[in-house]
Amino acid sequence: MSTKLQLINSALILIGDLPLDSLTGTTRAHVVSNALYDNIVQNELSKFRWGFARRQAQCVAAVTPGSSDPIVPLFDYSNSYFVPTGMLSLIRLSPSVNYQIYGEPDSPETDRQQVIYTNYSGDLFADYIHNMPENEWPAYFSKMIEYALGMDFAPAIRDSAVSMELLANQYQNASRMARFTDSQQHPQTPIQDRPFIDVRR
Repeated sequence: MSTKLQLINSALILIGDLPLDSLTGTTRAHVVSNALYDNIVQNELSKFRWGFARRQAQCVAAVTPGSSDPIVPLFDYSNSYFVPTGMLSLIRLSPSVNYQIYGEPDSPETDRQQVIYTNYSGDLFADYIHNMPENEWPAYFSKMIEYALGMDFAPAIRDSAVSMELLANQYQNASRMARFTDSQQHPQTPIQDRPFIDVRR
């Protein structure tokens, strides 16, 4: 069970730098760590269908901020739903319907929430990758993140292309092992759609 500070410090040690006492500060390590950390983590979570990060939730009908008026698509679709809070990437919807994800219209970029447009009008559920907190990561994912952080920290903090290359190799190995370990704990779900069979019925 890791924390953000522990993961950053592990990455700093990997590149030969000193660990931080806290996340607040103005040193080069502080600035780089705080600037890059969230993007690196969310990118890694989104790359693979990590079983530990999968969640299911019901999508609520999308309404205009500050009112109860539904968000109505201009064309192609007739209904809209907000994506679940904390969703990084969508795996599938249930029931399986045609859809398209858009940014919420007519709202400030800082408050923009993604919206699912569809012609379906019933209860809609999402299977998705959630932005998991560090204390819920398994050890294999935390280790992979340490190498991912170190790989990006090395040129920004230590100006070291050699360290970056070495950590890139370590990251590749850790990423393969993490995906393998994760897949062993969560059986693969076969695709249920059979369009060529169904069309003959």
